[in-house]
Amino acid sequence: MKILFYVREDYLKNLAGDSIQMLKTKEYLEKLGIDITVSSNPNEDLEQYDLIHLYNTIRVQDTYSFFINAHRYKKKVVISPIYWNYIDYTPKGKYNDLEQIYWKEGDRLREKVLKNVDRILPSAEIEMKKIKEIFNVQTDYTIIPNGVDEEFAKGDGELFIKEHKMNDFILCVGRVCPHKNQLSLAEVAKKMQLPLVLVGPVNDLQYFHKCIKTNSNIIYLSKINHLQLASIYKAARIHALVSWYEIPGLANLEAALAGCNIVTTEEGSTKEYFIDYAKYVDPKNIVSIEDRINEAWNQEKNHQISEYIKANYLWDIVAEKLLKVYKELLE
Repeated sequence: MKILFYVREDYLKNLAGDSIQMLKTKEYLEKLGIDITVSSNPNEDLEQYDLIHLYNTIRVQDTYSFFINAHRYKKKVVISPIYWNYIDYTPKGKYNDLEQIYWKEGDRLREKVLKNVDRILPSAEIEMKKIKEIFNVQTDYTIIPNGVDEEFAKGDGELFIKEHKMNDFILCVGRVCPHKNQLSLAEVAKKMQLPLVLVGPVNDLQYFHKCIKTNSNIIYLSKINHLQLASIYKAARIHALVSWYEIPGLANLEAALAGCNIVTTEEGSTKEYFIDYAKYVDPKNIVSIEDRINEAWNQEKNHQISEYIKANYLWDIVAEKLLKVYKELLE
């Protein structure tokens, strides 16, 4: 079976959730013997491929051009939409009128793609519900959840503790930008006098400086490898991702597998993934964030969450579900 993954050109340079999802899916499908090629060329020769897998409807102009090419070759097409209407789930006034018009114009292309692929592969039921509501889509779908690497269950927290002389802290792994809402987290950590560690690339330098100015005791780590990150998760007491929305936040899955107490946004698909194992905040309400952080800080780590994640969301489980879909469509 030969599959082409179609994804935005800067998926490595601008590494984000869709990049990780695609690369990990590729890795684990290849372990199952599937031949995967990745392309960003809208004019790719698709003759040799059995099926085309599109990623992401946020930057839909790219995705639409890939879809048109797949249609030209009369190929079976599936899509991981990674969709959320972020214009509605970000701070008021963040996006100007032109950006909102641009997003709305993109909806026309999203609707064409979503109504004409052979299968939609949302990461959660609530994601598909939003797609149906907004685009009136009747296309068949199968839930293919986001996954996590089992290595995050095996981290050694002592590596981080020895290097930084600290444990039991609030951790936030993700791009530093307004969407991830680290500024509110910085304010809460300062007020509660709790240590805060931020890990991830800075997408908005001005916002990053605002966070540091608000809380000068933040420890910021940028270039972290896989082994180090597993160690940081193990050393942390809480992983807090209080973003404007998450679907569901790959870092949340990693942290939960490592055994962190999870505090996360109520917006997006987080509740579908973490059910009663996490504490949920209203990202617009800093009191809500403070209350949930306080609750999570004052409870012991619940290792049941790690077993729950291991039983449901490891990448090999996800790959098996996806391969079943491919086989159904190609029979």
